Amino acid sequence: SHVTCLAQSRYSPYLSLPQPLDYEYIQQYTFTIEATDPTINLHYLSSVSIRKTARVIINVTDVDEPPIFKQSFYHFQLRENQKKPLIGSVLATDPDAARRSIGYSIRKTSDKGQFFRITKQGNIYNEKELDREIYPWYNLTVEAKELDSSGYPTGKESIVQVHIEILDENDNPPEFAQPYEPRVCENAAQGKLVVQISAIDKDITPRDVKFKFSLSTEDSNFTLTDNHDNTANITVKYGQFDRERAKVHHLPVLISDNGRPSLTSTSTLVVTICKCNEHGEFTYCEEMAGQAGVSIQVLVAIFLCILTITVITLLIFLRRRLRKQARAHGKSVPEIHEQLVTYDEEGGGEMDTTSYDVSVLNSVRHGGAKPPRPTLEARPSVYAQLQKPPRHAPAVTHGGPGEMAAMIEVKKDEADHDGGGPPYDTLHIYGYEGAESIAESLSSLGTDSSDSDIDYDFLNDWGPRFKMLAELYRSDPQEELVY
Repeated sequence: SHVTCLAQSRYSPYLSLPQPLDYEYIQQYTFTIEATDPTINLHYLSSVSIRKTARVIINVTDVDEPPIFKQSFYHFQLRENQKKPLIGSVLATDPDAARRSIGYSIRKTSDKGQFFRITKQGNIYNEKELDREIYPWYNLTVEAKELDSSGYPTGKESIVQVHIEILDENDNPPEFAQPYEPRVCENAAQGKLVVQISAIDKDITPRDVKFKFSLSTEDSNFTLTDNHDNTANITVKYGQFDRERAKVHHLPVLISDNGRPSLTSTSTLVVTICKCNEHGEFTYCEEMAGQAGVSIQVLVAIFLCILTITVITLLIFLRRRLRKQARAHGKSVPEIHEQLVTYDEEGGGEMDTTSYDVSVLNSVRHGGAKPPRPTLEARPSVYAQLQKPPRHAPAVTHGGPGEMAAMIEVKKDEADHDGGGPPYDTLHIYGYEGAESIAESLSSLGTDSSDSDIDYDFLNDWGPRFKMLAELYRSDPQEELVY
């Protein structure tokens, strides 16, 4: 209970502490210091006046410390398959004089910490039933945090390790120690050993564990003999098997343990009847039925592959059918794709000149009235048509400055009343060159031909390169060339 203060040296007035002080243990220390003159020999002078003393009082100040757990670690035990019981409690206190309240939590880095929860009082519960055969131990890290008057952490915290041991219960029945695939000759004699079997238990098996073996039916050509050492022998009961009637025999075996409560399971032993030679060696055996089975995962994969192939085949069939329908209407697939969008652009000789009607422009240019709506039968053909300029075309009289506005109104009204056609993505306006010029238009489509009396038959003599030009200037003005 005493704390010793040491001077740094014999002649130093400074004191030092060889160990830390604890405010919660002792808050104040009082002691006396004696000072003497080192030049005086105290053996010859006994006067009290040469000795001076002083009383020293040291007050220890409080420092905020983290919480302290009552134990350095905690170890709890819990039986498996119990639902939400109280596992145990941890306790931490504030060593300071303030005695603040403590909050508890389980760190997320704990081993399987999501299976447990802790209350404000430090009680630990499990959220689900635990299986010892899966996880026999759980290691948790519990935090204790100081809380202020408002319930918020002050930043002072400490941790402790909590170890939870899961105790075993007899909840797993015994089973075969390994997969057995016994085989026996069809001409085996009575008492022939087929296989020796043993059992295991997933639960903790004590040294005195005993497994009992028996057959669930006696109506078979096999006999089971319990060896009373956790093994049993399967032997031939009558001898001579008939492979024509059964090539595989399923033998149910009952296995029981001596736990509390005792559990029993049924394991099926599949015995294959084989052909053997005179030396008792196997020459031919049927494949086991279990080996020929197909797992559910394989069946699902096969089904998905078949479904994918069916969808791809259906898509290919529909695409080919659409192509056949397009060919039946005399159009290729690119033509159909091209005609899906209406756009007003000039294109003499192109496949998409049906996007607009030239007669509208001509009617406006000649000052005519609004042309009637063309019916479906009167609409222009998909293919563009070129005509030769007439020999005696009348002179074109150009309208005033309102031609463009009138033409726009005509196109707008036509788009409003034509509900069957697709909408215009853009509206292109076309005007004729030379409308305001004294020399008028230079186009040969709307002017008088000054060379109407010229004979263009000599173009036929220029060879195949000028065949198209010669056909354009043939003498028949009514002929139309279709491209």
